[in-house]
Amino acid sequence: MTTGGVNLRLLTQSEYLASLKSLFGDVKTALDLPEDTSMGGFIALGASRVTVNSSAADKYEAASRAVVAEVFADMTRRQTLLGCQPQANLSDSCVETFVKAFGRRAFRRDLSTEEVQQWVDVGRNAATLAGNSTDALSTLTTGFLQSPNFLYRVETTALDAATDRLKYDGRSMAIRLAYFLTGGPPSAELLMAGESGQLDTADGVRAAAAPMLNDAGLVGRLTGFFREYTQADALLTVEKSPDLFPEFTDAMRSSMLEGTRLFLEKVVLAPGADVRSYFNSDQVFSDAVLAPIYGVTAPKSGFAQFTVSADSDRRGIMGQAGVLAAHSKPDHSSPTARGLFMLTSFLCTQPAGPPAGVNTTLPVDNTLTTRQKLEAHRTNNSCRGCHAAFDPLGLALEHFDSIGRYRATENGLTIDATGTLDDGTPFDGGAELGVALAGDAPVTECLLRNFYRNVNGRDDDLYDQGQIDTVVATLKSRNYVFRDMVADFVISDAFRSAPRVPLTEGM
Repeated sequence: MTTGGVNLRLLTQSEYLASLKSLFGDVKTALDLPEDTSMGGFIALGASRVTVNSSAADKYEAASRAVVAEVFADMTRRQTLLGCQPQANLSDSCVETFVKAFGRRAFRRDLSTEEVQQWVDVGRNAATLAGNSTDALSTLTTGFLQSPNFLYRVETTALDAATDRLKYDGRSMAIRLAYFLTGGPPSAELLMAGESGQLDTADGVRAAAAPMLNDAGLVGRLTGFFREYTQADALLTVEKSPDLFPEFTDAMRSSMLEGTRLFLEKVVLAPGADVRSYFNSDQVFSDAVLAPIYGVTAPKSGFAQFTVSADSDRRGIMGQAGVLAAHSKPDHSSPTARGLFMLTSFLCTQPAGPPAGVNTTLPVDNTLTTRQKLEAHRTNNSCRGCHAAFDPLGLALEHFDSIGRYRATENGLTIDATGTLDDGTPFDGGAELGVALAGDAPVTECLLRNFYRNVNGRDDDLYDQGQIDTVVATLKSRNYVFRDMVADFVISDAFRSAPRVPLTEGM
């Protein structure tokens, strides 16, 4: 059985920028950073798996040089950063003072005696070559920003005999709390609290987390989770036929994304909101660009909140025009794409891929509805099983075309949007599907499973199930208010420790 170790998570772009800001204040220089890598639907999972290759290393080097150049070009900022006035050859104690202070902030821990001396030597060697302290300290600072100790979150665990779980040490808890709740590195006070043992208990974590949980920016960060969960950014790359949907412009993409963001922030994560409104809310946010899609009066400026009519068939996240457009084809709706998205994201079920050699393109036949074409496709025995799992979900949304606009018929034929969930719950259309999803326990569990994976930056397995069950129970006890659940989550074993997995697992 494992008894502890070190987990490394590469800083995401937003975490990297927040970390720079904590060190230097606002950075105005535009930086070309390595792209975040999404795995399993979340960049947090990708950050735990990727390494810095040569291309990424080049970008981090260029970024560090650009940032340090900006800071050192400003005498006031440079002096504030250094905290002392060094001699030209860095032979005095100023360089050591700077290395200890800046290194602690950059690496989110104290440097060892050996590390301090190594970095001091780097600075003094640079001074010998440059002939002045400014260029030497600029080189030294750039080096800190290229170190794996800065680029990665380092989280350490050790076996807790009382729980038989791998508990994060105090410094790691400070890092986990800060990046989760604030999006950036721990403050000096939080780091000291972790190192002094204050974050070793649930009560200590609760006290430290309280001000961060009340921070206005937390809702935006939780919105970021739901945005990934929603796969909202798929809208950025989807294409639509300019002949069939000439109104689908970059301006509409932008409006769709903003409307979805507002829905998540103002409805799903509103104070006291039931998170299940994600599936069944009758609220949308529209500007003048989206008004024709939603059938509402165009606001005079910006976005306004609207309650959709009872007969609109539009509910929850699957009523968002941007989500519907993202999971559609260029020239038609796609019950399969929409159904697959819901099956994998909302029910945590991954079906097998299509059998080799099977033609997955539906025939062009304007005398049939898409449902009729799919039913004919499912006569193929090798296709029936998988399509039976996701097509009913997607077919419930057939009242919405490729850009999420309501339609009563397809090819002049009445649309049949009926179906059932796996538990037998029937639905007819998107509104009833939203209600069914909101009331389905496996759907709620899947949502929290994804939240658990995202926060912890790793895939879950059978050793995590007990903790996921606890998080589900916590949400229920909090009347399904997601923001309130988060306060309990950070003091739970689900966040403060990891499961102890046998070393032979998977062999």
